[in-house]
Amino acid sequence: MQKPNEIREHIAAVEQTRKITGAMEMISSNRMRQVMGHIEYNRRYFTYIRRTMKEILTSSRDVSHPFIIERERRHRSRHCTYVVISGDKGFCGSYNAAVLNYALDRIGQSEDYGLITLGHTAEAFFRSHNITPDACLLGIVQDPALARAREVANLLTDLYESRHTDEICVIYTSFYGETKRQPTHSRLLPVLLPDYDDIRDAVEMEDILFHPSAQEVFNLMVPQYAVGFMFGVLVQAYASEHFARMTAMHSATTNAKEMIDRLNTQYNLVRQSAITNELAEIADAAEILREGNPYGE
Repeated sequence: MQKPNEIREHIAAVEQTRKITGAMEMISSNRMRQVMGHIEYNRRYFTYIRRTMKEILTSSRDVSHPFIIERERRHRSRHCTYVVISGDKGFCGSYNAAVLNYALDRIGQSEDYGLITLGHTAEAFFRSHNITPDACLLGIVQDPALARAREVANLLTDLYESRHTDEICVIYTSFYGETKRQPTHSRLLPVLLPDYDDIRDAVEMEDILFHPSAQEVFNLMVPQYAVGFMFGVLVQAYASEHFARMTAMHSATTNAKEMIDRLNTQYNLVRQSAITNELAEIADAAEILREGNPYGE
């Protein structure tokens, strides 16, 4: 059985841990609430961009763009570049493990692929599985600003335009919809017409004139589509990570409180037992003194 001093030290250590996990829970909660507005605004903007692009494509049959043409297979299979978004840190439950194992399964189904990781854990995970990423973008997932999303989008579009890859697929953790807080994947390029099937309110705009032309307007919208896409997946992954961390830290804080209660109960029992033993020893000593020296000295 532990001594009272050892139990007190254990209680102090758990109390410090509880303070840390409580602070981490509060920080993640605040950061998630801050990014919630960005998610909603970007979703509306991105939906409007996609609806307008669909309206132009359905109204102007002669509009084309390299990003909306599916390339023919160069060999037996098309080359696909996977962009995997994970966290830079741990303490977020199964968030990193879920998205990385999902990515590993998707990559295992491809014969010819490239890999770009966003986040320290993704890089370490794939290297541990003897898969070396082609590029590792660090620090972006901690601050998914629009400027950083534009840098990533430009990198990916340049990669596609230079024909180093035939398809770009982003693997991340969704924050809304049917795949809420679950790993999922979305194709960034090429943009195919079936990708617009969820846009129900698009209308044919045969009577609308585009200046200088529908093709020019469409050419301006495609890069914005790529930026909006990347910003959307980055903020979703960011919010999902902090939701997972908030949940994990809340559980850790609750467990720490319960452990402190158990340790306090154990401490009181040990302390009472020690006091009882001391009283018994004092009573025995007093009884011996009353009876005199048993050795007759």
